Amino acid sequence: MKRVFVLFLLFTSCTLYPPYHRPSFESADEWRTPLNTDGAVDIGWWKQFGDESLNHLIDEALANNQDLKVAIARVDAFQAQLGIVRSQLYPQIELDGQGDHHKNSSNNTSPPSSGKQILNAFNFIFHASYLLDLWGEVRSAVEASYHDYLASIEARRIVVLAIVSDVANTYVQLRQFDQQLVIAKKTVEDRARYYYLAKVRFDLGLTSEMPVEQALTEIEVAQVDVENFQIAIAQTENLLSVLIGKSSIAIDRGIPLDGLSMPPAVPSCLPSEIVSQRPDLRAAEQRLMSAGAQIGVAKAKFFPQISLTGNFGYESIQLNTLLNNQSNIWEYGANVLQEIFTGGRLISNLQLTQAQQREALHSYLSTLLNAFKEVNDALISHKINLELVETQRKRLEATQNYLRLSNLLYQEGETDYLTFLDAERQFYRSEIDYEEAKGNSFLSLVRIYQALGGGWVFDADAVALDQDGRCEKYKGGAID
Repeated sequence: MKRVFVLFLLFTSCTLYPPYHRPSFESADEWRTPLNTDGAVDIGWWKQFGDESLNHLIDEALANNQDLKVAIARVDAFQAQLGIVRSQLYPQIELDGQGDHHKNSSNNTSPPSSGKQILNAFNFIFHASYLLDLWGEVRSAVEASYHDYLASIEARRIVVLAIVSDVANTYVQLRQFDQQLVIAKKTVEDRARYYYLAKVRFDLGLTSEMPVEQALTEIEVAQVDVENFQIAIAQTENLLSVLIGKSSIAIDRGIPLDGLSMPPAVPSCLPSEIVSQRPDLRAAEQRLMSAGAQIGVAKAKFFPQISLTGNFGYESIQLNTLLNNQSNIWEYGANVLQEIFTGGRLISNLQLTQAQQREALHSYLSTLLNAFKEVNDALISHKINLELVETQRKRLEATQNYLRLSNLLYQEGETDYLTFLDAERQFYRSEIDYEEAKGNSFLSLVRIYQALGGGWVFDADAVALDQDGRCEKYKGGAID
């Protein structure tokens, strides 16, 4: 008897899917553009900017963003699907009850033994069945569903990562547009004064009408910029409103772009560690594991399915005798199903799962390559953008000097209006470009955190779940 029991355990512990090994991939020891990581902050990195309005917007987005709500609900759906698949590991028990009053045909060639045509019939029967998962078909399906569930959790974290990054990016762009709008409006006012001076000089007969028309043209050019920045601000506010789960509203501003603090360092992460940092890579790996488990399901189809069945209940033509011992019925047995000829369906199904597993493998490797690219792109972009801010600052100082000197010479009649106009244009453009460079330096920093992923994603995900009234203990390896 012990040998039979041991043999049964060996059979029921059998699974036919290939063991999983993380795909090996040669990566560099360091990023192409190493940056200072001393004292870098990972959790709540956006708080380093020192803007409470930004912090509040991100909190609102984690609590109210509708795309995030969809992702949370999708995880619930995958969890329920896992429960459905896992239920097949247990015996299935059903109760079938019936009570009726019926009349038999008087012309029936086989009348009832009682001779009565009008009869009662009562019964209730428990039906039980249990599939012996000898080849691991059900357990392979459970394994696949489990990894699909874990992949859905990582997909939710991808949404969290995107939302936090998008809010930070959009807010920085909003503050950039705000500052550029101020510059454009001031330029319109300055050019209106230049226009007045050009008109006075024309009225006095000191110049031709051409400087007047040129000055008027420059006013309109700056006014077009004002209107474009106003459109950009409205659209950016609308986007932020959607991100925080509200209809279009005016967004509260915090400190100006000049007041945002630029963190001096970024979190440390080696290329070899990126697999565990980014939720898209973790999701791709879970999908790869799920595809491998599906191979086990397909292989198990080649072997016979054995089910144990049993019935127990009571049956009587009289209700008061239904529960008598004489009324009980029972039955037990086993069913064996072996598919013999399927026209190649089983082989094709196996080939399908193997192809899907290869697809998942190359999708994972493609995601990994893209992760390396995004991190390297973000690092070099941030480094160059920081240098560009300084370059634009020096350019701004030079054009400001150029404008001051050309204005003095123009007022004294020692240079023509075109020289002054060129200086004014360059100064205005350098002001606009300087603000854009500052904005880009913050946007590139956000892209670094977005590309690296890391612990901040888990923290933000936990905040989102807490706001939604959820509590989840999955941290990447198992679910408690």
